[in-house]
Amino acid sequence: MLATSRIIQKPRNFMNRIILIGNGFDLAHGMKTSYNDFLKDFWKNTITEIHKFEGKEIFENDDIIIKNVPSQWLPGYEYSNLIKTLKNSNSKIEFKNIFLYKISAKAYFQNWVDIENEYYELLKKSYNKNEGEILNYDYGIEQLNSDFERIKELLEGYLLKIELEFDKSQNQNFSRTRYRIEQKIYSNFKLKDFSEITLNQKIDSEYADFKKDVQAFKENKIDRDDLSEKRLSLISAIGVDADREKFKQLILSQDGHLFIDLIPNHTLFLNFNYTFTELHYQIPDRMSKSKNGKEVEFIHIHGSNRKKDKNPIIFGFGDELDEDYKKIERLNDNNYLENIKSIRYLDTDNYKRLLEFVNSGNYQIMIMGHSCGTSDRTLLNTVFENENCASIKVFYHNKGDNKDNFSDIIKNISRSFNDKALMRDRVVNKTYCEPLTE
Repeated sequence: MLATSRIIQKPRNFMNRIILIGNGFDLAHGMKTSYNDFLKDFWKNTITEIHKFEGKEIFENDDIIIKNVPSQWLPGYEYSNLIKTLKNSNSKIEFKNIFLYKISAKAYFQNWVDIENEYYELLKKSYNKNEGEILNYDYGIEQLNSDFERIKELLEGYLLKIELEFDKSQNQNFSRTRYRIEQKIYSNFKLKDFSEITLNQKIDSEYADFKKDVQAFKENKIDRDDLSEKRLSLISAIGVDADREKFKQLILSQDGHLFIDLIPNHTLFLNFNYTFTELHYQIPDRMSKSKNGKEVEFIHIHGSNRKKDKNPIIFGFGDELDEDYKKIERLNDNNYLENIKSIRYLDTDNYKRLLEFVNSGNYQIMIMGHSCGTSDRTLLNTVFENENCASIKVFYHNKGDNKDNFSDIIKNISRSFNDKALMRDRVVNKTYCEPLTE
């Protein structure tokens, strides 16, 4: 019998997905793209050049000057080897680029450095002289910005080199990594991951549709051929008289996707890197549903290392929630806002496209390799606290020996929320999370 009073709707997808990509995503693929990797490569190349001037009176390039170049060198090509060699030889190094000194020294003493955070700290100190002179230099905002621009250019060149090398050297390990991550990116939604509000709305909506179909079937207004396979499976599993609680338990189970559609509608790769690793995850043919041309979208929110893209790199700081930011704005000096991310976002339509996506419907965020630190807090707050955000799921880094960075990421996420109750509801607990790679 054909339907007479009601058109049976095809199963509908109820949610989008954002794959939030940070530097850890590239690192998981074996790409040496961390700030430490960049600095090690810089000093290896620089020290190699210095060696050509052994025993000479002076070495000079765009960044440093060395007087009385040593003729005897300690083994190694890291910044620490250079400093020890110069000390043993009573030689001196002068930094033309003070910011380079700052980040190199920080990496030397603590074995890591956040370049964007260091820039912001020096930015604040450059107008707050009460905190003391910076490195015994009169380090004004103009020189700070100039030094920072030089580092940005060097970093851009380094990352492009690393990416081109990576594209040429993909191997079996890469294929395994890609397959594992791909399964996570295009996985079905798990309703247990969602906020209580979203979860109950979904259950109420699906249960109401289920009861309508059952009632129409009982009244002979539709027959079995009018019901989808998922609906028939659901009726077979719980019967036509199942109450809401029984219905809820079934769709919350691991087999929930067999009874209702839990496939993301649109997937947005929101890449905070300058590399294009995410392009290896364009929807595979075996997973393609071919419904429309906007199932998968890519946004390089901080620009890219390809000048032909006309998507300039955004490198600086993005924490308008910081108490000192308002002081910076009140300085009425645009030099202090030169590298503030929220201002640079207006150079392209990337931020506009992101807002269009998050305002188009409910979405889940999957965090893959992003630390969620304060240098991106303004943007993260925008997507985390949007009313359409239903779930924030962390794929953490497994360090071995039962150690991981899940807790560190959660602490950082909390700093991007003004409403902590909202955070606790939306962030998926560790029980339901997993490592990005095994």
